[in-house]
Amino acid sequence: MDKYARNLKEAMESSAVRTSVLAKKVGVIDAYVSQWRSGKRPVPVERAPKVGEVLNVPPERISEAYDRLLRSGCIERDGVSAGTVPKDHIALDRLPGFDYGDGPSFLLMPEFLIRQKIGLTPIEEVRWTLQPTDAMAPQIQRDEMVLVDVRVASQGRVVDGALHAFTLFDRPHIRRILARGDNWELCGYDDERDRILVPQADLSKLEIRGLVVAWL
Repeated sequence: MDKYARNLKEAMESSAVRTSVLAKKVGVIDAYVSQWRSGKRPVPVERAPKVGEVLNVPPERISEAYDRLLRSGCIERDGVSAGTVPKDHIALDRLPGFDYGDGPSFLLMPEFLIRQKIGLTPIEEVRWTLQPTDAMAPQIQRDEMVLVDVRVASQGRVVDGALHAFTLFDRPHIRRILARGDNWELCGYDDERDRILVPQADLSKLEIRGLVVAWL
C-alpha cells in the first residue's frame, strides 16, 4: 500500500464514510473504492477532486496521478475551472466519449511542455485522455495522461504500427495497431504475448479515436 492509498484509508476512517457511500457519491462501483483503499488500483485523476470533496482532503493526497499533474503545473492548485487561462498556458480539451471518467472537460497545461511533446502536430488538434488499461505498461502506465491527435479518426487514416486510441466493442483501449489486410492486430507492450486479433467481420466494431503523439 502506497502513501496515497494510506491517506485514502485514513480519510475514510476519520470521516466515517463507508465504501458504498463514497462509491455512490463518486459514481463508481463499490469494488473500485475497495481497490483504491487497498492500493490495488490508484485513484484516477478525474475522480480525485470528487473523492477529495467527499472526504474533505486535498485530491493530491489521495491520487498520485492528480498529484503529479498538480506539481507539473498542469492543474491549478484550486482545480480546473472555466476561468481565464493563465499566461503561457493552454486549455487542453479532453478526448470526448473515450473513457469511463466524468472529470474535467479540459486541463490547464504549460504551453511549452505540450509543444515540446507534440512536435509538429497542430496544438488545436490535440486532446488529452488517460490510459485506461495496463496494456502498454511500463511504457505507458494505467491512468497516465496521453495526448491524442484527433485528425486520425478513421480506419483509413491509421498509421500502421503506431499507437492509437480506439474503442473495440465500445471499450476504450490505447494500443499499437498492426493493419494486416483483412485481419488487424491490436498489440500491447509485449506484442508477442499480448495481441488482440480483429477479423474482418469485427472491424466495424473498431472505432479509431486518434493517434497517440505523446504521454506525460
